[in-house]
Amino acid sequence: MKHAFRSDMEASAWRAAQSLKQIHWSDLLAFGIVRSTAKKFVNRWADAGLIARVETDDSRKVYVRTDLAPTAPAASPSYDDSAEGNMWRSMRGLRVFSATDIAAHSNAGGVEVSVAQARAYCRLLVQSDHLRVQKTAISGKREAKFKLINNSGPVAPKPRKVKGVFDPNTADFVSLDKEVQL
Repeated sequence: MKHAFRSDMEASAWRAAQSLKQIHWSDLLAFGIVRSTAKKFVNRWADAGLIARVETDDSRKVYVRTDLAPTAPAASPSYDDSAEGNMWRSMRGLRVFSATDIAAHSNAGGVEVSVAQARAYCRLLVQSDHLRVQKTAISGKREAKFKLINNSGPVAPKPRKVKGVFDPNTADFVSLDKEVQL
């Protein structure tokens, strides 16, 4: 990718940064670049489209080269106007939240979401490793706070009931649902 850098130092830093799997401004410090300059370089490269931001579980601004970034799916999924869809979009926007926050932000498009529904959905996503409990609840004093750690995309994860046959003699489960393979 051709880009006009503002200085020889920036061009040299870009050549060095291309060897990195992921790029954060602090990685440039190892190349002898001071903090303020490293931040400027990373911001310029992002603005120029040389690097693209990727999601991390600690919400740091981490980038990958755009030629190495994962490509988006060809067709975007349709808009999900279910309760789970509204709650998932709220979680992706808020990042750290309580069940009350999710219920308040998810009542849209004619869909009503109660705090109990939001709490149940948060518990489900904690079990599936999409959320982490940031602060535990204290009964009567504060609600649990959750953090989104696996932002898997725009389509909401949803609970599924799997039909099948369990044989207690052998502890085998055979799925009768063609979409689910265990």
